[in-house]
Amino acid sequence: MLNLIRSDESFQVLAFIVLPLVLLFIGGIILYFRRIPPSVATFPNFSLRVEKVGREDAYIVYRDTDRRVEFYAGRADRKQSLCLELPDELSDQIIKELVPKVVKGLASLGFQKYKVLRKGETKILAASS
Repeated sequence: MLNLIRSDESFQVLAFIVLPLVLLFIGGIILYFRRIPPSVATFPNFSLRVEKVGREDAYIVYRDTDRRVEFYAGRADRKQSLCLELPDELSDQIIKELVPKVVKGLASLGFQKYKVLRKGETKILAASS
């Protein structure tokens, strides 16, 4: 009889204390990873990646089959304004192809405010509304 009472108590401890704590822990892990914004946006033809260099500095890297372009992003905060400058050595044709893809990637990465312009110029090629 005493053995039956002890096994019943251990089942109650498992059912009412350990199981809810394990479920709470698993739920916390899932919520934590859902809260972290993605750092890579992958599409069939290209990808856009946020690479953190330091505490304040970040680069956004565009990559497709033909080219790899790095943009200095400074502080890449998804809620504050982000300004990307396209390198000088890119031709106008490449820029026309590149800008819509970069905008699509930035939207997929969760950037809310951004401007894309050519280095050394003030003309904005693309911006969020």
